[in-house]
Amino acid sequence: MDISALDTFLAAPLAPLAGAILFWSIQILMAEGLKTLLREIWDNHRAFCRFSNFVALLFQAVSHMLGYTLTGIGVGEFSLSIGNARVTPKREKRGFPSILANVFLLFGPFFIPPLILFLILLPFTPGMEIMECYTFSTALISFGSLLQQYGMNFLTIIVNLDLFNPFHLMFLVAVILIGLGIRPSFIEDEERKYRMIDDLAKIRDFFISHPKSILIFFVSIYILFYILYFLKLPYYVLIFSFFGWLSLISIVSLLIASLFVFLVMVSDRLPSFKKYLPLIVFVLSYISLRVTFTFVRTDMDLAITNIVSSSLTFVSSTIALKMEMDRQKLREGLQSLREVKEKKIDKEDKEEGKKILKETENQ
Repeated sequence: MDISALDTFLAAPLAPLAGAILFWSIQILMAEGLKTLLREIWDNHRAFCRFSNFVALLFQAVSHMLGYTLTGIGVGEFSLSIGNARVTPKREKRGFPSILANVFLLFGPFFIPPLILFLILLPFTPGMEIMECYTFSTALISFGSLLQQYGMNFLTIIVNLDLFNPFHLMFLVAVILIGLGIRPSFIEDEERKYRMIDDLAKIRDFFISHPKSILIFFVSIYILFYILYFLKLPYYVLIFSFFGWLSLISIVSLLIASLFVFLVMVSDRLPSFKKYLPLIVFVLSYISLRVTFTFVRTDMDLAITNIVSSSLTFVSSTIALKMEMDRQKLREGLQSLREVKEKKIDKEDKEEGKKILKETENQ
């Protein structure tokens, strides 16, 4: 068997799987970054942080319920609160349904939220070109091509949102909620602190405890690849591209949610009227550009308006935060220098007093 045959029958089926895992890993990193930002605003915005945790717990509970329902185990009890979500199975989990339900429990919270956006945008998703892929490199290129096609369409929708349109504004709020709901933060309860490493540890434990299931999974994807290969149907990459699309939706949602939380953090750290700077810059720049484009017509007026106003807000907020931090450091430095000088003067005064006292005693 030559190298090309090994590439086709052994390496090619793994290419789209590797691509999907890569984007899922980026999604986890983005979720961890958002959690860090939420911790920065916890003291001043506890209600908002609790709400974001509630949204994530809601999606987590929905994932558990779907897992139990689709596997026939059934849902026995369901409870949801700001600090906890509990879904108990109706029947004892055994065999393959138990394994499938556990897959939903592990991966559902990462993919159920973006699936909602995917279904909302499905009527607006155009057809895509699928490349024939029978080697590792062509399969990876095909995966990237499908991701690029869907990603460009999704980003086009995002950057062309009209914030004067209430339905577009509601969609933007939904995107932010999806970003906030990818994973619970548990900021309030330090004992339940949940990190990226905990997600990976749970997945590792699942793989270790179910080695046969992992073997069945890989055998299944190889069989599926061979069937589609001999039928000349280029749909194998499309299956994994779907999960790549969901991860891409999550990454964009997390990015937008992170920008929103970052601006809230900047507003908290700026003094007096400056705390309104992010809102003022965004509103003024957005309205000014919209008014400008009523006279200067272009096909990209909404895209330019959204990108420029968001960029101006982010840059100006970052500069203002940096200047405020520099001023604070300067004030702290001057305060430290003043304290050092005062200590030095006190020390000199004490030494002078001792010297005078000593001279008096000698006289």
